[in-house]
Amino acid sequence: MSALLRAGGTGGGESWRDVRVSLGSDAEVSGRLSFTTATRIEGRLRGELRSVDLLVVGPEAHVQATVQAQVLVVLGEIQGDVTCTERIEIRQGGSVLGDITTRGLVIEEGGRFEGTCRMRTMRDETD
Repeated sequence: MSALLRAGGTGGGESWRDVRVSLGSDAEVSGRLSFTTATRIEGRLRGELRSVDLLVVGPEAHVQATVQAQVLVVLGEIQGDVTCTERIEIRQGGSVLGDITTRGLVIEEGGRFEGTCRMRTMRDETD
């Protein structure tokens, strides 16, 4: 397990464990959610989820959505297509069921991914 993930765009250096903005495990949300700061999801979410920063899907989370983020750490479950400009980490116990588009992908032992993956490069983004 990597010790720290840098939260893109903040210049911070926050660990994914230290994210302050969160949607609690008792929350159920349907619709579109957008975040501009590092965010942690623990509840149930259905619809569309966007973050221009670090997004953590916690171990209690069940997300059925199209997800876009800069950096994504998955400890819970995502069902839907995921696009990340930097990196996706599927941690032990985390799962992504859907297609992924990203520059970097890490799947820890015990993490689960079912779908297709398209690895983007700098060149892809300039075309």
